[in-house]
Amino acid sequence: MEDIKELQEKVKNNPEDLKLLETYAIALSDIGENEEALRNFLYIKEKLPNNANVLYNIGIILEKLKHTEKAISAYKAALNIDNNNLDIMYNLGYTYIKSNELEKAEELFKEIVEIDNKDSNSFFHLGTIYSKRKEHEKAIENLEKAISLNKDDVIAKFYLGYEYKQTGKIDEAIKNYHEVLEKKPDYSWAYYNLAMIFAEKNDDARAISYLDRTIKLNPKDIKAIKLLTKLFVRTKKVNDAERLLKKAITIMPLEADLYYILAKIYKEMKSNLNYKKYLKLALQKSNTYTGNIDALKREIATVK
Repeated sequence: MEDIKELQEKVKNNPEDLKLLETYAIALSDIGENEEALRNFLYIKEKLPNNANVLYNIGIILEKLKHTEKAISAYKAALNIDNNNLDIMYNLGYTYIKSNELEKAEELFKEIVEIDNKDSNSFFHLGTIYSKRKEHEKAIENLEKAISLNKDDVIAKFYLGYEYKQTGKIDEAIKNYHEVLEKKPDYSWAYYNLAMIFAEKNDDARAISYLDRTIKLNPKDIKAIKLLTKLFVRTKKVNDAERLLKKAITIMPLEADLYYILAKIYKEMKSNLNYKKYLKLALQKSNTYTGNIDALKREIATVK
C-alpha cells in the first residue's frame, strides 16, 4: 500500500503525466482496486483514444470485473490499432473461450501460432477448444505440441490424459495422469480420473484408493463422493458408505443430493426410519437437489 500512496502522491503532483497515471492504474488493478483503475484508464483513453496499450489494459480490467462482452470490445479495438500484437490476440482469444465463442478463439490462436510456432500456450488453448468440440484427434495433436514445447505444462498433460481416455488409449491416459501427479501430487482431478478408469475396468480396490486420495485433497468433490459411495455399495461396504456420506454432510450441509444418497444407503441397510428421515432432509434442501422433486415426494410417500 505504501507504493500505491507514493504513486498517488506523484500523480497528484503531476496530473498531466499520463504515463505515470497509467502506472498508477496498473498498480491499483494489481491490488484488486479494479473500479478505480478502470476510471483512471478511461480518463487516459479520453486523452489518447487510439492508444492500443491503453485499450488493452482496459480490456484486462473489464475481464477482471467479469464484464466479458465489454472486455472483448476493448481488445478488438486495441487489435484494430495494433493488429499483430500477440498479447492482445492471446487475451482476446482466451476471452472468446470463456464466452464459449470457440470458432473465433480457434481463428485467433491459429493466427498466433502462424506468427510464433513456439507459443505452447496457444497450442494448449487450441487443444482445449477441440476437446470441447469433441474433435479428439485434433485436441491430441495440439496438446502434444504444447507439451513438446513446455514439458512442465501439467494442465496440458492432464487434458491429454483425458483425450487419450476418450479415444480408447487407456494405458497412455494412465501414464499421463501419473506424470501429472509426479509433478503436482496434490492435483485431485488426476486421482479422480484415474479412479474413473479403474472403476470402468471393475478394479474397485484401485478405484477406491484413488477416490480416497481425491477426497482427502478435495473434501467437497461431490462427484468423487458419489462414485466412491457407488463403489462401496458395489463391494458390500455400506457402513463405509454411511460414514463417508455423514462426514460429507458435515462439510456440505446444504447439498440435498448427499442426503438423498445417504437415504438410499439406509434403504440398502433396511433402516426405513433413517431412509425416510434423509429423504425428507433432501426435500427440505430442494433448491440444491439435482433430481426430480415430484419423484422425491412420491418416494417419501411410499416409505412405511
